[in-house]
Amino acid sequence: MGDRDVPEFSYRTRRQRQSVDPAMRRIAIGAGGIAVLVIGVAMLWSGVRPRGFGPPPEIAAPSTPLRVAPSDPGGLTVPGANEQIMSGDNTGPAPSLAPAAPAPAIAQLQQQSGVPVVAPVPPATAPAAAPADGNGGPVEVQLAATVDQASAEKKWSSLLGIMPGLVGNKKPEFVPAVVDGQNIWRLRLGGFADQAAAASFCAQVIAKGAECTVASF
Repeated sequence: MGDRDVPEFSYRTRRQRQSVDPAMRRIAIGAGGIAVLVIGVAMLWSGVRPRGFGPPPEIAAPSTPLRVAPSDPGGLTVPGANEQIMSGDNTGPAPSLAPAAPAPAIAQLQQQSGVPVVAPVPPATAPAAAPADGNGGPVEVQLAATVDQASAEKKWSSLLGIMPGLVGNKKPEFVPAVVDGQNIWRLRLGGFADQAAAASFCAQVIAKGAECTVASF
């Protein structure tokens, strides 16, 4: 029923509030005290003062020396350390080498020992080389360098057709070689007396449109 149906002298009873358990109250009070204590210790540890944060601590260097050299260092003493050869002192006289030992008198020793003295035989001198002519000189020229011998022979046939009067009386040499790890064949002509003769021949070959260099290897 609603409030209008309540009699005039009737009243409502108020709910009684549940009382807090004394044990729980003690636990709450103890936890709060511990929290306040932890906060206080943390503030003191971090440098908090009643008037605020103070300046950071200043650490000064020690006024005394960290290490002091001993009056007697000890250790190994090297004999002659103060001499010029070891100390590097250049104030003294310049050092000089010991005099060379005298050469032994072989003839006198042989005479004293009774061994007959044999006169030394002068070394034989090689006969002077005759000047080389145009067909047998030691200097060579190189006309081509190809990948195989067949290409080198083909190049020689081409040169014979272009300049028969210049290379027709020459004998070609096909020389294998290895350059930068690759096999090549060199087309060369020999029989030049000197570098000047070979250079003159190359000039004539180049004038006819072919390649030619004086071989130096």
